[in-house]
Amino acid sequence: MTTERQAPRRNPINRALGGWQPAAVVMAANKLDFFTTIGGEALSAEEIASRCDTHPRPTQVLLNACVALGVLEKEGELYRNSPEALQILVRGKPTFMGDGIAHQHDLWQAWGRLHEAVRTNRRVGERFSHVEQGDVHRNFILAMHDRAMLDAPLLAEGLDLTGRRQLFDAGGGPGTYAIHLVKRYPGLRAIVFDLPATVEIAKEVIAEFGMSDLITTRAGDYFKDDFGQGNDVVLLSAILHSIGPERSKVLLSKAYDSLVSGGEVVVHEGLIGDDGTSPLRAVLFSLNMLVNTGEGQSYSGTEVMGLMEEVGFVEPRVVGLSEPARTSLVIATKP
Repeated sequence: MTTERQAPRRNPINRALGGWQPAAVVMAANKLDFFTTIGGEALSAEEIASRCDTHPRPTQVLLNACVALGVLEKEGELYRNSPEALQILVRGKPTFMGDGIAHQHDLWQAWGRLHEAVRTNRRVGERFSHVEQGDVHRNFILAMHDRAMLDAPLLAEGLDLTGRRQLFDAGGGPGTYAIHLVKRYPGLRAIVFDLPATVEIAKEVIAEFGMSDLITTRAGDYFKDDFGQGNDVVLLSAILHSIGPERSKVLLSKAYDSLVSGGEVVVHEGLIGDDGTSPLRAVLFSLNMLVNTGEGQSYSGTEVMGLMEEVGFVEPRVVGLSEPARTSLVIATKP
């Protein structure tokens, strides 16, 4: 009789502490534009340093670290992008994620003060200034676009808007979800509503997709302004996680007031389990909201459905999106 030998348990402390240095390597190389500079070429450290305006010696050290991580490849003295870097880290590719990495770099300082946020229950990250920190805000909005380009087709597939006429995308960011929904459902038009600085970026993205005739924008503040009237669907994508339950109910109430009878509110989030301990990405994201907002959190489907019912919606349900999306829809109807 033989018994199967179990693999030794990996020390969870070592695993948890092993991630920040490799992440810093990729974030630094992305910020210095190494990957886009290399593109499809094979370049020496000296050529890369010259094009990126960096010092040759530390440039080589950072490039070698990227090679050690498997992000770059090296042959002799020449560096080239790995297949993954070529697809994900070179600007202009449809699967480019560099803006999201730049946003992670912007969050770096706040995460270093996580202990303060836990002690005080207050945010420790600097709130984005749309005037003084324009680059930070643009990184954030384009990071949302990069991520949404992967999830939006799956959201459009999982959300049936057949026969719907007007979608109000509240806090719609770059408009990526509205673009994919309008493309999929003939007769649907959309309004992307967000802060003025964000709307300017959304206009660029919408025009780039040739959707300006079907998607309009409206600048405002969803805590101060209403959501209009006559909406068939109100989409709140990646909004509730940035605010607490009471302010979430304020937005859900505004959605309710703007909808026609039979209209639907759709909350799109990466949901956390009812016990709050899984999946790991949602648990970590709750901490990200703590350090950067002070009140935000990852919500469970049960929590979101409860908030919907409190403001008058009926028939709430959770709809999981197909892989590789790691998000879900929570949908409810206005009677």
